[in-house]
Amino acid sequence: MYLIIRVLIISIQMVNTKVKKLDMQESIGIIIRTASKSLEKALGEKLKQELDLTGSKWKVLAALAGQNGISQRQLADLIFVEGPTLVSILDKMEEMGLVKRKLDPQDRRNNLIFITKKSQTIVSKIAYCILELRKTITRNVSNKDLETTKKVLRKMTEDADRYYVEMRS
Repeated sequence: MYLIIRVLIISIQMVNTKVKKLDMQESIGIIIRTASKSLEKALGEKLKQELDLTGSKWKVLAALAGQNGISQRQLADLIFVEGPTLVSILDKMEEMGLVKRKLDPQDRRNNLIFITKKSQTIVSKIAYCILELRKTITRNVSNKDLETTKKVLRKMTEDADRYYVEMRS
């Protein structure tokens, strides 16, 4: 999603070989990024108050709840942080007993990250908070509009990812 935002923010439309000024207020990338950051901020505050979890920690737990036992690289990609940043987050979380690192049996140079029994209850509470926030922020949006929005954003993500791969080839 970050890639989509960056591509859309820096894209400029060409009309008759003249560059049109980009209207930042109407930029789909800016709108998506603003919405995403607002949701993240609201959820982060709720989880900080209710569970005393910082943004980084709840993101790790939420990601692992969906894909427990993934590599540090995969986890970093899922929560949009750099590898070295994730290492310090995981160090703290391991000290707290929230995650456990295990050597990857397929490649002993890699660690796989797992949630612990202690964090399973926390993961349930995170899920509840996410569902509660989702209800709050979508209460004034019709189901039809929500489905259309999700469909459009998935398509844009797919196209941006395809473009990214093509550009790297």
